[in-house]
Amino acid sequence: MSIRRSPRFSRSLTSLGLAAALALLGGCEEGHEHDEHGHEHDHESEVITTVRLTFAPQGGADAVVASFTDPDGDGGMSGSADPIALMAGTTYDLRVEFLNELEDPAEDITAEIEEEAEEHQVLISGTAVEGPATAADPQTPVLHAYADTESRYGANAEGEDLPVGLAHTITARTVGTGTFVVMLRHLPELNGAPQKEADLAAMLAAGEALPGDVDALVEFELTVP
Repeated sequence: MSIRRSPRFSRSLTSLGLAAALALLGGCEEGHEHDEHGHEHDHESEVITTVRLTFAPQGGADAVVASFTDPDGDGGMSGSADPIALMAGTTYDLRVEFLNELEDPAEDITAEIEEEAEEHQVLISGTAVEGPATAADPQTPVLHAYADTESRYGANAEGEDLPVGLAHTITARTVGTGTFVVMLRHLPELNGAPQKEADLAAMLAAGEALPGDVDALVEFELTVP
């Protein structure tokens, strides 16, 4: 089952002008849709109500957990994001999870992303971050690096062993405040060719339009006091 988002969100992050909002998926349904280039896709949709970030300090201590939740999915209620507060001089192992909490028990969408690792990538950006998807800036509070690749979740069948982005390394290096943006991108094959590229994060950093579709997009406020 593929996790897909409406093609109207298939734009580079810099063109979105986000507030703290999550681009949620529609209800589960099969059908056809056309992307911004006019290509038609068959898909099933999934609902994502929750994006959960768990920052586990390397060497021990309590984890920092922050979530964006929209309890009624595509309903009228607005979602909300927890603030993130990290300790300067600390390196964290970050785990990103996607859930549908309209189901009882909650449905773990993360497991489906793992199964389709070669068709998905989580991109981390924002004004608080220096990393693969942002411009170089040593003054930002945190440094980001990927900590997983497709082969972690199964056999790597297509091309290079590229990042997936369910696991990251986050280093809180200096005091500061800014945004921490999480984008889940769906990148299925198009006309028999892979859409997922090795330089996807660099394309986002350069403000270029990205292939595929946005499954989820959420912005947190991050502080290193």
